[in-house]
Amino acid sequence: MDNCGVMTATLYSVKMLMTLFLLAGFLLFRVEGQQPINLPSNGTQLYLLYVDRIIPDYSMIHGSQFYDVDQNNDPGNTNDALWCQSANNGTNIGVWYYPNGTEVPLFDGAFDVSSAPRPLFSKRFSGQIALARRAGLSGYEGLYKCIIPDENGVDQTLVVGAYTDTGYNNNNGPDADPTMQFSLLSTSRLATPPVFSLSFNVSDGPPTTVNCSVNGNGISTELSRVIVNEPGFVTRVTVPNLSEAGNYQCTVSNDRVTAGTISGVTAVNSTSSLNVSVSDTPTGLTATRLSTGLSHVRLSWSTVSGATGYEVYYQLFSNTPVSVGTTVSTTINITSGLLRGITYTFYVVSYESASLPSSNASVMLTISVPVVNDLMATLITSTSITLTWSPPTAVLPISYYIHRRCRRACESLDIYNETSVSSPHTSTGIPPYSQCGFDLIGVYGVEIVYLTNYSAITWPSAPTAPVDDIIFSSVESVSMTVSWDEVPCNGRNGPITGYYLTYTNIFSNTSYTVNVTGGDNRMYNLTGLTPYTNYTVNIIPYNYNMTGPARREIQLTFGESIPGLISDLIHSIAPIEISISWNPPTIPNGIITVYEIRYRESTSTGPYTITNTTNTYYSIVGLIPNTSYTIGVRAYTSIGPGEWTHKIVSTNDIDIAKISNFTVMHLNSTTVQVNWLPIPGASYYTVYYNSGCDDDSINVSNETNQSIISGLCSCLSYSLEMSVTIEINGTYYEGPRTAPTVLELPTVDLSSYSYTEVISTSSPTFASSDDECMNISTLNISLPILGISLFFNMILVCVVIGMCCKKKIVYSVKSIKLKNNVEHDYDVLEPPVVQNPQDAIYESPLDLPSLEPPQNDYTVEAEQENQ
Repeated sequence: MDNCGVMTATLYSVKMLMTLFLLAGFLLFRVEGQQPINLPSNGTQLYLLYVDRIIPDYSMIHGSQFYDVDQNNDPGNTNDALWCQSANNGTNIGVWYYPNGTEVPLFDGAFDVSSAPRPLFSKRFSGQIALARRAGLSGYEGLYKCIIPDENGVDQTLVVGAYTDTGYNNNNGPDADPTMQFSLLSTSRLATPPVFSLSFNVSDGPPTTVNCSVNGNGISTELSRVIVNEPGFVTRVTVPNLSEAGNYQCTVSNDRVTAGTISGVTAVNSTSSLNVSVSDTPTGLTATRLSTGLSHVRLSWSTVSGATGYEVYYQLFSNTPVSVGTTVSTTINITSGLLRGITYTFYVVSYESASLPSSNASVMLTISVPVVNDLMATLITSTSITLTWSPPTAVLPISYYIHRRCRRACESLDIYNETSVSSPHTSTGIPPYSQCGFDLIGVYGVEIVYLTNYSAITWPSAPTAPVDDIIFSSVESVSMTVSWDEVPCNGRNGPITGYYLTYTNIFSNTSYTVNVTGGDNRMYNLTGLTPYTNYTVNIIPYNYNMTGPARREIQLTFGESIPGLISDLIHSIAPIEISISWNPPTIPNGIITVYEIRYRESTSTGPYTITNTTNTYYSIVGLIPNTSYTIGVRAYTSIGPGEWTHKIVSTNDIDIAKISNFTVMHLNSTTVQVNWLPIPGASYYTVYYNSGCDDDSINVSNETNQSIISGLCSCLSYSLEMSVTIEINGTYYEGPRTAPTVLELPTVDLSSYSYTEVISTSSPTFASSDDECMNISTLNISLPILGISLFFNMILVCVVIGMCCKKKIVYSVKSIKLKNNVEHDYDVLEPPVVQNPQDAIYESPLDLPSLEPPQNDYTVEAEQENQ
């Protein structure tokens, strides 16, 4: 063939290939197929479009019965996937799961694109979801699950078994467990009738059809099928809400899309069965109280043959029975939930693994409080009580203990606990004649209960202590009254019924005994005694003819009695002392042993000061001058004191001596010396001095009779007085002052000294001050210029006088007209700076003796004024 022919053939081949590619694309578009349109009107369903059949739940298909394309080019051109459909036409609903429980991939692209997942994928459409296969199922066989909501929005689960051709063709039908499992659905085994369920597992294919019967009669009941393991080859079938005993059988089969025998393999049914019986009722049920708690109960019953367990209930009144629990034993202890004082009904039912619970056995029990009715004393002594009792009627305690309370009539409670006692029990260590109360307490685990109580009194015994103090009163020469305190409580040991009083004349050794009957009669009047004779008195208490110890002997001498009043109480007084004297009582009634004296200020209500003496006189010292006192005196015999005799006496006022020979002597212009005669007993002296503008004083020791007073002003007259002060009982009393002594101090010669002047330019006013004079400004004048005008001298004298009187002098200095060019020859001391000259004052007196002539001369030029 030439080249032209070759090219022509080649072009033709290319055109043919292009035509075939276009045709193939057209065919592929049509083969992909569309979603089916036959959605259910209600509920959900599985639609196997390749065979155009709605298949039952848990049906069986093989891999060549669903694809990802329109495999058989049906007229509707629908895709031959396995469709899970719902009456709910919502979009994006439904999920497919692999047999191992994982989700089949969801794909949004076209069915036939090469990017679709392998070997299977799911694709959603309105109201349905497709399970498409684009590769072999090998390794992916098992039960596929679709969960899709129905028209009510409730998720429904649809299951289909998908296998390879080999697995599908060789399947000989499902295999069911030969024996069903029994489960009680009733909340209580006491339910009448009880409701239960039967369940069994199915493997080797899905259980498409389940038919059940009891005793050969078919039953119509709901059932549930659930994939129970991840590979998805086992399904749990449950038949619920059964209540009849009998022989149950359930037959299962699977619905293969291609039925009958395939390659010589026929699918057959499989049967699971169970004979449901009723367990026998327990017998011999008893309820017994336990000692471990007041509300603890033990239930016991006989063994039921074939029973695998028992359940126990209790019921209060008509309330719903409460389950205590289950047990495999024929006894159970109930230790909680029960209350005392309540009657309960207890139930027990038996059950087997595959049987209905039995009818119940019941028993009633009242949880009563235990009580002992016969606690009594069988033996009582003076120190012990023996008690006996019978066990409580309701329930025995683990142990007993007794709470004992014993007391004598005169004592507080004596509480004593005794643990772990048993009947009979002897309580010891009780004081004689004690009232005792016994509380019998039962111990029930951690609980206790008071079972009963009992009271008893121990027998009395002889007193073990004597009477307390013996008191003597109304003592006369031949008689007296004896009384005594009762026997102490801890030695009484019973009621005291009387006393034996024995009094003995020591000189004649003669004794007399008196029986004083009555425990409260503790007084007796002894008469016919011998005067001036020593007696001893013994008192012995007794109760019921059992005598106690005697009171210690007390020896008395009779013949004396209380003395009468003293007489002739007289006194003498001084400023701080009162001396008194008196005569003995005119009726002494014996030997006066001592006199008692008491005193206090008459206006006082406080206690008296008391002292005593054997004399008939006494001096009361340390009193307050010019004060009224109440003074009492009484006499004592060996029997006791007589009556008081009182008198009101006042002390004198103090007469303090006046200083004598008081003299004053000048020492210098500012100092004087005073002298006087000393006064014995002086505490100190006081010198008063007054200048008219100054009033002061000094205290001087009592160890001298002279004193020097310095710092006086030489320009003033002083009046001096003096007094003495004495101390009496801590109080100081000042005597009268001497007559005033007027002293003129000499005036300082200004021509011999320099002086200091205080000048203020304020308005001419004067103000008094208690402060000392203080220099404000200083002007030193030299001797050669003392001849300055009289006007300046008068001013200086007034200044000095004012400062000596400790006055603050404020005045103005008028200008002095001087002649032109006049020179003055006197010293000038620079004054201190005064901030407000108009307010300058003098603060201290001049210390004139300290003034000395200046060392240098200064010249001051006065301001000239034109006339």
